[in-house]
Amino acid sequence: MSKYDSIKTAADLVAEVKLHGLSTDQEDICRAQDIFGSTPTVELAILANDIGQNNHYSTQGTFYMIVSHIWNWEEVTRFWNQHTNPEHEQMKELREKLNAEMAEHSNTKKALEEQRVSTNAEHKFLLAERGKRVEQGEKIESLKAEIHDRDMTIMELKAKLYDLLVERKEAV
Repeated sequence: MSKYDSIKTAADLVAEVKLHGLSTDQEDICRAQDIFGSTPTVELAILANDIGQNNHYSTQGTFYMIVSHIWNWEEVTRFWNQHTNPEHEQMKELREKLNAEMAEHSNTKKALEEQRVSTNAEHKFLLAERGKRVEQGEKIESLKAEIHDRDMTIMELKAKLYDLLVERKEAV
């Protein structure tokens, strides 16, 4: 039988402990765990953050004294960080800002990757075009050389024709 059996809410337990101290008997600790376990987190946060404003007595110190006996250190620390720590809101804002910047960074990274892929495709296209132009330039040079060779052949043939005509004229 626990001396806290008649207590139903965490606020009543905090008031009882504030007036008479915390009983560390096993049954009383178990009952305190049951009471705090069945209390909504919002109500626990109110008790954890009450520092004696609005003509109420402060419950924060008593609340954390109780939870340090019924919860493990990690749970107490987590609750403090999530519900009481004055820097928690600032940390939440910073985390949201960080997440937004990470999302923006991710979008920028994605856009850069898309731009890189596009640039590589354009580069390959331009290289292919340049290769075609070089190939066409080589063909043009080859054709010019062929034309030059034919022109030379024509000039040689004309020279031979002239020589033949001059020889014939002299023979006649």
